[in-house]
Amino acid sequence: MKLLRALTARPRGPLAEWGGTAAALAAAFGARLALEGSLPPGYPFLTFFPMVFLVGFFLSTRAGVVLALFSGLAAWLFFIAPGGAGLLDGPDLVAMGFYGFIVATELLLIHLMRMALRKLDLERAATARQAEQHRLMFHELQHRVSNNLQVIGSILRMEQRKMRDPEGRRALQAAAARLSVIASVQRQLHDPARQVTEIGALMQATLPEVVAAANLQERVRLAFDLAPLPVSADCAGPVALIAVEMVSNALEHGLPEAGQITITLRTRLEGDRAEVEINDDGRGLPAAFDATQAQSLGLRLAQQFCAQLNGTLDFSARPGGGTQVLLRFPLGLSAM
Repeated sequence: MKLLRALTARPRGPLAEWGGTAAALAAAFGARLALEGSLPPGYPFLTFFPMVFLVGFFLSTRAGVVLALFSGLAAWLFFIAPGGAGLLDGPDLVAMGFYGFIVATELLLIHLMRMALRKLDLERAATARQAEQHRLMFHELQHRVSNNLQVIGSILRMEQRKMRDPEGRRALQAAAARLSVIASVQRQLHDPARQVTEIGALMQATLPEVVAAANLQERVRLAFDLAPLPVSADCAGPVALIAVEMVSNALEHGLPEAGQITITLRTRLEGDRAEVEINDDGRGLPAAFDATQAQSLGLRLAQQFCAQLNGTLDFSARPGGGTQVLLRFPLGLSAM
């Protein structure tokens, strides 16, 4: 298609257009003159047909029309009625009519082809403009959503600092952390062509914000053991929110009264299943812990997000102390 457009739709300069037309007329006339006497009667336009087509195709439709007119005139003056003497008889009229029909059909088809290519170019340009407008609108929408979430998160942190009730402070802190994750996912989705999110990179950018929001930078060490784990854009949010909830739980329940805690996030890919593991070396799970019966809003949310991923969320005590949370979910499925 590109080659056809370059050969037929590209404008030619006057010199190329009319110089080429004159050269084609001379070549067609010279070839027909050289064949005079070698052809049986009734072929006065034999060499003019292809030249009209080539000029109309490669130069312009109007050049083809001009060449067709001069070719018909040359054939009549030199090969049908030399010198213009005499009237055209029946066979000559048939030959002239046949010539006119053929070249008119050729040039009409070439003209229609050019119109179709020009219309296609206009439609392509309009589609490209619309696609660019949609891309910009999508980018602006994502940017505004991300900014609005950040503003709400900032308001929640301000309210958290003013809150005297410890339980209320923890609730506001958790809500701000969740908004931070959603805002981070939104920032990664600014490009509409981007359909996957690298979970490890997202967590490396988000989890320090969770620790900083709790003002525990001096007592919490974050470690990352990451294998490449790209997930679909609509799965990234639930996975990230589960990880944030587990880290928030470790900060709230696993952090000893004095000392530090190390939280390690690992990502792995086992066949067609993804694994996200959060370990801490804190106080560990309480006796008879059952995540399915937990009343904590964060754990209930984590279970719901896990169900959206068609995955499993397992809690276990680490042999050396602390807690291990393992999220497994199949890749290639969109979150419902």
